[in-house]
Amino acid sequence: MEPERDWELLGQAFAEGRRAVSLTQVEVADRLNVTRTPIQAIERGRQANGSPFTKVTATMRAYARLLGWTEDSPARILRGEGPELATHPTAAPSAEPGSGLPPAVDRELRSGKTLDHTVVHLGNEEDDDTRIIVVLKGAEDISEEELDELWQKWRRTRRHLQAMPGETDTPQDS
Repeated sequence: MEPERDWELLGQAFAEGRRAVSLTQVEVADRLNVTRTPIQAIERGRQANGSPFTKVTATMRAYARLLGWTEDSPARILRGEGPELATHPTAAPSAEPGSGLPPAVDRELRSGKTLDHTVVHLGNEEDDDTRIIVVLKGAEDISEEELDELWQKWRRTRRHLQAMPGETDTPQDS
């Protein structure tokens, strides 16, 4: 089957799943903390710019969880299988009680595969709690080739982040 047709089939499955749980596209978008545009694109089977999708996105996985499917259901549907019901479906992604994370950040942290992380301390001796935390995420089904390319980009980015001056560093002359 051609890839474009597979994405259309996936979009139809999402639309049918959404209607089965009596949600509108706007309600799905609100619960996933996105605009309606990506929901429309997913259900159409094409990106907002009209190009075909090339991979299952974090929004698709979150949408699947919202419908009570497993995160790998979009990939299953693309292979011509049906969605798999989650053993503990969630009505909407939400931060764990007391986490203090915005729902969109919580959703991103829970989606995909965690590949690496780094912590960059920005504070001085009196304020050592100021920091940036970066989590590298990838698709659950990332290929070795994609992983190698991602690692090269990540190593460069991590070096730049770790070189950021903290409060105790002296400014460098330009």
